[in-house]
Parts: sequence; structure tokens; C-alpha cells
Amino acid sequence: MLAFLFLLLVGFALFISYYFTNKMTNQRKQILLLKHQNNSLKNKADLEKEEQIIVKYHYPDKNQGIIKSNCKLYLWPSDKSATLNSLMENIVVQIHDSAEINEDLWYEISILSEDRTNSKGWIKSDCLTFEDIT
Repeated sequence: MLAFLFLLLVGFALFISYYFTNKMTNQRKQILLLKHQNNSLKNKADLEKEEQIIVKYHYPDKNQGIIKSNCKLYLWPSDKSATLNSLMENIVVQIHDSAEINEDLWYEISILSEDRTNSKGWIKSDCLTFEDIT
């Protein structure tokens, strides 16, 4: 009986050892893959650096606007930025800030909706109009 319990304990210890060794090996592979992806993204970012960025922040004249044509909502104020959302015509937006970047005017806006996923970002000034909002 004692030998059976000992064998059971040794078997359980071997199983636990195998299980966690396997998990560590998988984690190590994932870390190496993420390191490789991170290095390739860093190299890509180094190649795409702009010469100089000049940002002049302005207080926006209005606090609401209307999208006048279909446009994209960007994560940061640049055409090379990641796109968060596509905005349709005649959507009312809240204006939080504005910035002039390399002589282009951008507005930081948020969409007035219940769903707050990808609802805040930057758009170019030519996508926005300031008509009377009722």
C-alpha cells in the first residue's frame, strides 16, 4: 500500500513537472516571437521617421461640429496614423482640441454615441463644418 502511494506521488510529480516545463517552453517561444516582431516594427518605424514635426495647439472656436463628408478618424493627427473608425456624413461630433501640424489643421473629436469604442480621435479640418446644430 505504501509503495502504491509512493508511486502515485512520483507519477503526480512527474506529470506536474512535464506540464509546467511544457508551459515554460511555450512561453519562451512566444517571447522570442514577440521580440522578433517588436524588432521588425522598430526597424520599420526608424525608416519612416519624418524630418521634423511642428505642432501648434489652438483653442477651438467651436465645441461641436458636423462631419461634412465621409472621412477617417485617426489615432493621432497624421495621415500615416492608425485608423480608428470611418465617419459618415452628417454625424455630430464634440470638439475637444485643435492642433496645427506642419501647416495642416486637425481637430481632436469624439462621436456622440452610446458605444464608446473607437469614438475619440483626430480628423482633418476639411472634414468638419460648423453649421448651426439643432
